[in-house]
Amino acid sequence: MNELKQNNGAAIRQAVRERILGCVLTPGERIVISDLCDEFGVSLGAVREALSGLEGEGLVHAHAKRGFQVVGVSIEDMLDLTRARIEVECSCLRLAIAEGDLAWESQLVAARYRLNATKREQSGTADEMSAAWSQAHAGFHAALVAGCRNRTLLGIRETLFGRAERYRRLSMPVDDNSRDVGKEHDDLARAALERDSDLAIRLMEAHLARTATLIVEAADRFQFPGRKEPVKAVPADVT
Repeated sequence: MNELKQNNGAAIRQAVRERILGCVLTPGERIVISDLCDEFGVSLGAVREALSGLEGEGLVHAHAKRGFQVVGVSIEDMLDLTRARIEVECSCLRLAIAEGDLAWESQLVAARYRLNATKREQSGTADEMSAAWSQAHAGFHAALVAGCRNRTLLGIRETLFGRAERYRRLSMPVDDNSRDVGKEHDDLARAALERDSDLAIRLMEAHLARTATLIVEAADRFQFPGRKEPVKAVPADVT
């Protein structure tokens, strides 16, 4: 029974996480716990446990006596997150280059090939990122730092990467014609495989900052799916 409960909790947490990252549950939207109970056929406690886990990931916010809400997005939050990601991602990358072995190199080559072979746009639209590309993209960035042996740093990195996924997906309508994402990834992989840590760090900093810069520049006209307000009008902590 305990194992079944844990499996239910993990399934709910993963399902809600994917909806938040894919912006099916939009920034600031309230999560109706009873609806999730009905959908998954589980107890109120199981859903609350799953949502509490997502709160720890920084994806939902719990309000006293008012339930849970998807964490909002804002320019300020995105910039704070980008700064934190640059620090952590670059630390992991530097350690990966120093500590990575042949298995790490092989994993990175395979991840780069998969990413390059996956279509970025969702079928039928140029403004929506495909789920397959998002998975390949996450796999590529994980492979870049997989040689790092500091599990604590890697755990922090994974949490920050997940939080940034919404911004990355929402950035697609504004970065399509202004950057060559494929070249950015190829240059990163090449520098890492050549063990040029200084170049790899500079490229990573530029790569992470580029998305943030594009969203800031386009904030006045950038729209969230299903929302009329531009990105800057949605607070990071909706009360």
